[in-house]
Amino acid sequence: MNNRNNIQIKITPAFARLHAHICGDGSLFITKERRLESELRRHPRNDLVKRVYHMRYSNNSKRLLENVAKDLKTEFNKKATWFHTKNQVGVRGKWFYDMFKSLGAGKSKEWFIPMQISSAPKKIKTEWLKAFFDDEAHVSRIKKKIVLNIVNKEGLKQIQKLLSDLKIESTLGGPYKYKKYESYHLRIYRDYIKQYYGIIGFNEPNKQKTLLELVGLI
Repeated sequence: MNNRNNIQIKITPAFARLHAHICGDGSLFITKERRLESELRRHPRNDLVKRVYHMRYSNNSKRLLENVAKDLKTEFNKKATWFHTKNQVGVRGKWFYDMFKSLGAGKSKEWFIPMQISSAPKKIKTEWLKAFFDDEAHVSRIKKKIVLNIVNKEGLKQIQKLLSDLKIESTLGGPYKYKKYESYHLRIYRDYIKQYYGIIGFNEPNKQKTLLELVGLI
């Protein structure tokens, strides 16, 4: 078994949402920065450049940005930095970066859902799916379907398994080529949209409104 799946950590709904958001519209990355003079005075060292570990989350929905900031505070007591001109929130920290990286959060083609989430209780699975669909799903009023269009085929298969665990059936299609990219689609149709609404839903207001229209509640 891959050692990345063996980390012992308590998976809460907030943790699951953060993991999904990093896999969706978030990112983990490292930059190099020159050490401040005040830092060198306190801790003299020859290495004048340090590695800085980041998590950033980007979204045009203020509610989703606020939700991520709230989960960071609740779960880790970390105050998010807001980048208002970029519609982003973020935090720094090597331990934070290493923890989420080791549990599968990461780049678009590489992220995976760890066993700590895939084998978790229904509430954890539901919150992970809701957060990811908030970022990545398209809700079509005309074609009456919910669609994920992403480049990570294996990740999409894992999502389909989570949905199936919740009795929500879906179909996979692809690869579809657009310019130099290949992507895969997961689609939820008809009665299973009602299942999705009843069990998962959206936090993103516009997607939730369209979902309500699809199930005939508005």
